Amino acid sequence: MLFTFFTCYDYNLFYVKIERFLTLICIEMTVNGLFFVHESMHRKYTNGEDFTFVQKIPQLLFTLIACHLIEVILCFFGMTDTHIYEIKALPKHEKNNEKIVNIMDKMRRKLIGFFIFTFLLFLFNWYFISAFCAVYQNTQRIFIRDSAISFLTSMIDPFIIYGVTTLLRYISLIK
Repeated sequence: MLFTFFTCYDYNLFYVKIERFLTLICIEMTVNGLFFVHESMHRKYTNGEDFTFVQKIPQLLFTLIACHLIEVILCFFGMTDTHIYEIKALPKHEKNNEKIVNIMDKMRRKLIGFFIFTFLLFLFNWYFISAFCAVYQNTQRIFIRDSAISFLTSMIDPFIIYGVTTLLRYISLIK
């Protein structure tokens, strides 16, 4: 998600990155609501106790995995940099104009698919989140808190994954 704001010189469209970012926030909330268990809501309002962070780890992991799967689909449809690199790699000949048009047409079709997919996701997310908050009015604070924790976890997740990968590579190069 940090990819949206901290890369300046890539060939991905900025408005596609913004829409991808907003879609991922909505998906985090929706998936978090899908994994919101009735037991935790019942325990909160009968005894006044809430699950601890350790007890919420499975919910966070399920949300993280589901959001990563949807993010892969969004990246497939929305990222245009590979097509631009493909065009830049072609030599400047008139016979390559047809190839360029084909690549641009392919990129246009992928972007249309991206916008249709995100529109449908926004409709589902809007409906689910509004229905969830209407039905469970007393748990909205917990839902927003858990969604924020899930969002922060998804922001930290790449650093952990790439850190472990880098550490393993470093260890393998030492030996």
